[in-house]
Amino acid sequence: MNSDPTTDATRSERIVERAREVIPGGAQTGLRAQAYDTGDVAFERAKGTTLTTVDDEEYTDYHLGFGPIILGHAYDRVDDAARSAIGDGVLYGAGTTPLEVEVAERLTSLLPGVEQVNFCNSGSEATYHAIRLARAYTGNEKILKFEGCYHGWHDYVDVSVYPPEDELGGGYPESEGMLPSAVENTLVVPFNDREAVEEVFREHGDDLAAVILEPVPHSVGCILPRGEFLETLREVTREADVPLVFDEVITGFRHSPHGAQGEFGVTPDLTCVAKALGNGYPVAAVGGREDLLAQAGGDNESGVVISGTYSGNLPGLAAARETLDAIVEEDVQRHVTDLGDEYRAGLRDLLSDRDIEGRVVGHRSIFSVQFGVTGEPENYEDVLGLDEGRFREFAVGMRERGHFFTPNPYKRHHLSLAHGEAELADYLADADDVFGNL
Repeated sequence: MNSDPTTDATRSERIVERAREVIPGGAQTGLRAQAYDTGDVAFERAKGTTLTTVDDEEYTDYHLGFGPIILGHAYDRVDDAARSAIGDGVLYGAGTTPLEVEVAERLTSLLPGVEQVNFCNSGSEATYHAIRLARAYTGNEKILKFEGCYHGWHDYVDVSVYPPEDELGGGYPESEGMLPSAVENTLVVPFNDREAVEEVFREHGDDLAAVILEPVPHSVGCILPRGEFLETLREVTREADVPLVFDEVITGFRHSPHGAQGEFGVTPDLTCVAKALGNGYPVAAVGGREDLLAQAGGDNESGVVISGTYSGNLPGLAAARETLDAIVEEDVQRHVTDLGDEYRAGLRDLLSDRDIEGRVVGHRSIFSVQFGVTGEPENYEDVLGLDEGRFREFAVGMRERGHFFTPNPYKRHHLSLAHGEAELADYLADADDVFGNL
């Protein structure tokens, strides 16, 4: 570790100290700054499963940039394609490129609910565009979302993602500075509650522009859709002619090449994808029914504006093309799903052996330990009451042993194609050691 002999500060600590002078909180987002809960850290390199700090400390990475890294860091095939694309110019900003056609064709062939595609650069942009398209189509303003589902930072949807217990059932703004009218036009009900959805449609069906959800809410670990919940959403939205929006920013291409919509057999009207679409490159898309996307064609009566100077940039599209092809050709989901099952089973055994109150949640390539709560969560309320302090102790202990993930107890671990049995064995052995010290 590289330390300053005059202060005994590591290079990471010195860089973070400088960062706090010029960057709010010392990181680009508050969520990134939470990494400092386990000690100041500045990363310099990543390859495969390994993150390396400026002090040459190495960690096995389970954070994976909040989930985009599905193939492993610096995956040669993807990076080579992005470098090759840069050789032809990064951005044209007019007309069409062959790359955007190729990637759009892949998305329309893989995702059941996607007939046309508009590219953008982040999941937040994609959900923003989706809601604008839905509002233009219906002429309505209100949207329905679910507690515990995160759809980005903008005013339309940054509501009741992590509401306190006394704010359940209402529209809880997650940020200061949000427009009150945006919050008022966002209706919120519990996930998996079919009756609550039907009640909203009885009371507000004529005023609804869209229903948006994570088909598997991973912003609070993992909540699986129960019974006929997704089918109910499809039925009531179709009957009311209200677009159903699947936010597959996390689930798309991480759980299945065909998204959660392919996995669960429910086809939405609009789909938002990002994260694993480009294995870390900034690329995202909103896709869906042709009549909905046609509103943004630029020469139609509706005149919906979907814009962005950097949308369709060549490196991002090249990365997306190669990532999608690799996911299919390498059967990535089978690998990460089988491995995820082993991580979850091993952690459950350790909790039981150590007689620690808690549960392991997750699906396919995602898992998380939630201390102080038991039983399968059905909705966000079932996540309330988890032991945040114990999770942070666990995160600190695991980082000391060379495993990195965000110390936020509501978030999750991710796996990639680069993870294997060796990483599994090391993780479970060290987790057992940390559990013994909690």
